[in-house]
Amino acid sequence: MTTQSEPELTDGFHLFVDALKLNGIDTIYGLVGIPITDLARLAQKSGIRFIGFRHETSAGNAAAAAGFLTRRPGVCLTVSAPGFLNGLVALANATTNCFPMIQISGSSERPIVDMQRGDYEELDQLAAARPFVKAAYRIARVEDIGLGVARAIRTAVSGRPGGVYLDIPGAVLAEAIEAEAAADTIWRVVDPDPPQPPAPEAVDRAAQLLAQAQRPLIVLGKGAAYAQADNVIQKFVETTGIPYLPMSMAKGLLPDTHPQSVAAARSLALARADAVMLVGARLNWLLRRVSLAIVTVPRSKSGSARSCWRRIFRPFMPSAARVPPAQDCSSCAGRRAANKASRA
Repeated sequence: MTTQSEPELTDGFHLFVDALKLNGIDTIYGLVGIPITDLARLAQKSGIRFIGFRHETSAGNAAAAAGFLTRRPGVCLTVSAPGFLNGLVALANATTNCFPMIQISGSSERPIVDMQRGDYEELDQLAAARPFVKAAYRIARVEDIGLGVARAIRTAVSGRPGGVYLDIPGAVLAEAIEAEAAADTIWRVVDPDPPQPPAPEAVDRAAQLLAQAQRPLIVLGKGAAYAQADNVIQKFVETTGIPYLPMSMAKGLLPDTHPQSVAAARSLALARADAVMLVGARLNWLLRRVSLAIVTVPRSKSGSARSCWRRIFRPFMPSAARVPPAQDCSSCAGRRAANKASRA
């Protein structure tokens, strides 16, 4: 008589760690406790670095900062109820500031919580998180762990980055599943944030507007720092000769001593500029002096001005909008000459 061998089993704890590792998550910030202690322990054992904190808000802020610096979602791990609420403060801040971050929190038994029967640290965490985050998901089955991790990663970094809440009940983490079947439920997210270049016509209009302006200004925001476009921005600024104003989160993109920096005359520059190019910045209260207006760009009868702005902006424009080099117009040539003289 032959006996059939028992299938190899795994559980939600191991499956969650496998899904994180498959997607390149190598660091977790958090504070352990029921029901996610074993999740942190197994993550450490698998090679994921766990950085423990004394307060979940601090762990969340660290995860958000890591997301901003690496352009990959920082992961914060918290316990249920009070730990979740502490972490939610940082998650809401990450969402407002467009930092990619994922908060993973253990939660209580759903049937007991939904009937309000008084479970351990009972709280409907999913409902509490939704108003403050980009998206919130709850994993209700062990076979959905891979889907939940993948959706959280894609949502956190795609489009405008932000905070994502991932709710994982303790019962789901402890649920068993056949290892072979479990391997088919996780996958790696591919290209979660593909480039979205603007239409060539839009770039064409913006370049023409800047080239015809008398007092143009470039404002650099944290989106420019997040894009890690330091070299391109420096080349653009120095090629066009347009002065720039760095916001606080864009400090360091260009040296503070750069001759085209107007940081020392911020209010004057914002008040007098007749065309402002925002690079990764939003018109919030910090830029209240910038007003939006409809501007009509005069046509040049000779066509020299049009040729000039096309020549200046050609290296930075989509290939469809590029044209052969042409002669400079006098205004743009004078601007660049003055800029070179100031740096001499």
